[in-house]
Amino acid sequence: MGDFDPKKHTAEERGYDANGNYVRGLKMPPTRFENMVHGHPSAEQQSTRQQVDEAEVKGLRIYQVKHARGYYNIENGIVVGSARG
Repeated sequence: MGDFDPKKHTAEERGYDANGNYVRGLKMPPTRFENMVHGHPSAEQQSTRQQVDEAEVKGLRIYQVKHARGYYNIENGIVVGSARG
């Protein structure tokens, strides 16, 4: 997964990670989520939203969100990669 570069990415959201550290950009803002799931069926969007919410509640900075055609790699609330399969 990629490195979070604050010079390239603006962190709209912030919070505490699983270790209790204050982190900029921990949560995915609604507009970024909408861009990520654009073109996905409604049921898949709901499943994806649930996976993102669960990861954010756990305070994960790096996680994967799976969908019917593959997955997205998320780091600090930003999609840093994706794959089919």
